[in-house]
Amino acid sequence: MKPPSLRRTLLLRCGFGVGILLCLSSAGTYLIVRHGLLRELDRSITQTAALLSNQVELENGKITFEWQEGVGTNQALQDSGLFQYWDETTETTTRSARLGNLDLPKFSGADGAPLLKEIQLPGSGRRARAIGMRIYPFVLSEESERMKETGRIIDPKSRPYILVVARDATSPYRILNRARWILGAGTLLTLVLGLLLIHRVIRITLQPIDELALQMKERAAHQLDSALELPSELPVELMELAENFDTLLARVAAIRERERDFIRHAAHELRTPIAGLRATTDLALSQPRGAAAYAAHLATCQKTAIELRELVKRLSALSRIDQACAPPLLEPLDVAGILTDHLDAFMPRFQERGLQVEHDFPAGPLTAIGDVTLLKIILNNLLDNAVSHATPESEVVIHASATVKHVEIRISNRAENLPDNLERLFEPLFRRETSPSDAETHLGIGLTLSLEAATATGATLQARRPATGWIEFVLRINRAAGAV
Repeated sequence: MKPPSLRRTLLLRCGFGVGILLCLSSAGTYLIVRHGLLRELDRSITQTAALLSNQVELENGKITFEWQEGVGTNQALQDSGLFQYWDETTETTTRSARLGNLDLPKFSGADGAPLLKEIQLPGSGRRARAIGMRIYPFVLSEESERMKETGRIIDPKSRPYILVVARDATSPYRILNRARWILGAGTLLTLVLGLLLIHRVIRITLQPIDELALQMKERAAHQLDSALELPSELPVELMELAENFDTLLARVAAIRERERDFIRHAAHELRTPIAGLRATTDLALSQPRGAAAYAAHLATCQKTAIELRELVKRLSALSRIDQACAPPLLEPLDVAGILTDHLDAFMPRFQERGLQVEHDFPAGPLTAIGDVTLLKIILNNLLDNAVSHATPESEVVIHASATVKHVEIRISNRAENLPDNLERLFEPLFRRETSPSDAETHLGIGLTLSLEAATATGATLQARRPATGWIEFVLRINRAAGAV
């Protein structure tokens, strides 16, 4: 499935939003115009109906229409007006001259209230607006007095009429129809122009991102640790992302560099014992020898094989910790007891090199939370590092103590040829310059393995210089809950 395009997504969403806005705006404009036109037309019809409702008079017992006599109306209304009266008592009707013999729809609101609605004109079928209402004839004061004198009083309420007044609405509806087309075409044209403008704005806005992506694509392997050239127009929202990517590239480059160093040093470490094995076997097979000579050569091969096994074992242990294949088993353990056991095992080696060991342990146990196997690996490697690299005939100081949160072990000794950056000591297969007095074989894996083991159990391991010519390794292990 093809991944979505940010440019296309922005264009579609912006276009959809603009389209909705334009449609709502056009619809609102049309409704406002329609309401205004029809309101004016209805107002005119209502005024005409009010005028005609006063044209029905009760006089001498008969109903007269003043508009037929030219009283109170203009000639244009008489000639071109569209209105009709229905006498609800006699069922007779009276029409305007323009209607001829045609009838308007007869209607009114509830209880005769005025009602406006759209109708079709009789004969032509054209659209029109009309108002229908119930009206009553009016009686002049003189006519009221006459009815009283004669005793023939007629109640106007007894002679109800329905009046319907209409007005041709063809012109307003033609205007509204034209407005619909204009607004529709204008909306479509504006949307097309808006999409073109939005597309150009999006393209210009995303250009810095395209430039950044091109840089990443063309970045060579040897350029991973070099900073990206961030475009000045890069949005601030993406600036942090680009900087973090820069940092990630630097980390990847550092990891690759460490991997290359690891492979190079591992190859070097393996090449030496393998070459020794080859030389020993070639020498043993170069001529017939006695059993004693073969035994001596086999002993040399065995020693080399042991060294190879130790190297492979530590590399395998480091790999298992890195990959978290076997999660550590965290449980309460006595750090002081484990440290004492390891120190006793290393004492012959300390004495062999003339090293004086000073240790300061508390009387009781130091309880912490950790993995006993990994802790033994850490302590074994730290003590091995001290006995192997301490200046001959010097001191090795071991201190163990407890704080509120941690059990702390510090192992310090004099050492030569320390790197400027002590963190390099924890790099895989890092080798210091070997001193003439150092006769031990070092694989360069121990401290790396110790750091990984400490991290896996939630502990910390650091190297520092307590004084000139001294190095100290500090191991902090989390204390057990409720430990004292």
